[in-house]
Amino acid sequence: MTRGFPTYSKAAQKGDRGVDIVSRVINEEFEWLFKRNHQEHDFGIDAQVDVVLESGAVTGQMLALQIKYGSSFFSEKNKWGYVFRGEQKHFNYLANYPTPVLIIICDPDTNDCYWVHFDPGATSKAGNNWKITIPFENKLEISKDAITDLLPPPADYLSEVESYWAMNDIIVNHNHFLFIIDRVDVEALDFSSVREFFDRIRSTRELAEHCQGKIEISFHGYDQDPRELFEVSEVRVFASRLSAVLPELLFFAYAGERSHGLKTISLCLTEVKRLSSVPNADNKIPVEVSTEKIAQFLNELWPGLNELTEWLNMTVDENKRITFDVIRALGFSPPTDEV
Repeated sequence: MTRGFPTYSKAAQKGDRGVDIVSRVINEEFEWLFKRNHQEHDFGIDAQVDVVLESGAVTGQMLALQIKYGSSFFSEKNKWGYVFRGEQKHFNYLANYPTPVLIIICDPDTNDCYWVHFDPGATSKAGNNWKITIPFENKLEISKDAITDLLPPPADYLSEVESYWAMNDIIVNHNHFLFIIDRVDVEALDFSSVREFFDRIRSTRELAEHCQGKIEISFHGYDQDPRELFEVSEVRVFASRLSAVLPELLFFAYAGERSHGLKTISLCLTEVKRLSSVPNADNKIPVEVSTEKIAQFLNELWPGLNELTEWLNMTVDENKRITFDVIRALGFSPPTDEV
């Protein structure tokens, strides 16, 4: 008597038996967490498994399972194992799945289950569908170690990130930073450490805003060199490429009182003529500077400044303030419409 009642089909019953057998192995033998998918969301994956360490820690490592129950899945074999034939409609879904997928077949006579890691490279064409061999030795209940080996070892990201957080706290608690570029990096034209640092301080909006105008760039390793930095060819070459490497330079560069980083970089980009070898009353050597290259340098960097201020939802007036600070730091006077 079925009229007027929902039915529990034979296919559904067989599917549930397979899921029950596999869940017992996963929960009791592996001591991992088996979580069945809702049938209305079953597109080829019947369950998810969370890996649990002996300590009880749930690592975030996961497996996906496609479970098949029935004698028919054991009827075809070769000398290495059982031949599983899959449907074409599931292939791309399984291949794109973000966690390793195990195909598991369950024997209704013995309740033994066998598995294979779904690897598109291990499949072959079978008519309009595909097939894969499930090895005889891959008996599920004795395969915990082999299945664990499919997963990368769990990483302790918290310990790794705590040192990162600690450094960010140091940055947040200080108002001025000297970023030193070593002579070795200058001569090798190695911008990796520079780029890495600037990527770090713009990793969040909060940190980027805090660091606005607070990074003084300095070059190390030239103290014994009698030349000024703008006279050292490798420094000039390095400086000439900074606008491409650090498009956000103007946003972060220190432009306060006695700033020297931006001025040093700009002098390296242009022609500088010594007017005297004798220091003036301020104990500085007077020089004559061609400003054309400096203007070009600034024009290359304005878009990076605008990109940062837009990303941080800063106002036009804030952008203007930063712009005028940079102009002053380079020894020029901002436009007369300054507010």
